[in-house]
Amino acid sequence: MANKYSYEGFNKETMARSCSQNTSISLKKGVEACKAIKGKKVTSAINFLERVIEQKAVVPYTRYNAEMGHKRGKGIMAGGYPVKVAEELLRLIKNAQKNAEEQELGENLIVVNASVRKGATRYHYGRYMGRQMKSTNVEVIVGVKQKWLREQL
Repeated sequence: MANKYSYEGFNKETMARSCSQNTSISLKKGVEACKAIKGKKVTSAINFLERVIEQKAVVPYTRYNAEMGHKRGKGIMAGGYPVKVAEELLRLIKNAQKNAEEQELGENLIVVNASVRKGATRYHYGRYMGRQMKSTNVEVIVGVKQKWLREQL
């Protein structure tokens, strides 16, 4: 079965992608983390996610921020440390970077698109009420900065 990708403007000559199906991470935290790394250089996105895992950098929550605590002194209103999401995104960005190296795209890479969407619905086995599990599909696309900007203009 072929993967369904969410990004439609994919160009094989200038971009590389990596995706993960049905991972057990939070959809809402994934949306906020992807919004935080989209458009950044790959090296700065990797550094940011590593700092989030160490709980030294905060992911700002802009959409799913109901009853969230403020991060005083960090310069943002609401935010958090989604460690599990950051680990998955870090793994996918490094994988997409290796795919770009295989295609010989160069060193000047940016995160063109990072998106999450709801995955398949699964249930915990043996539960009395049949509780549902979190399931999320994640996709990361990296591309060469100059070529990607020329195509968009």
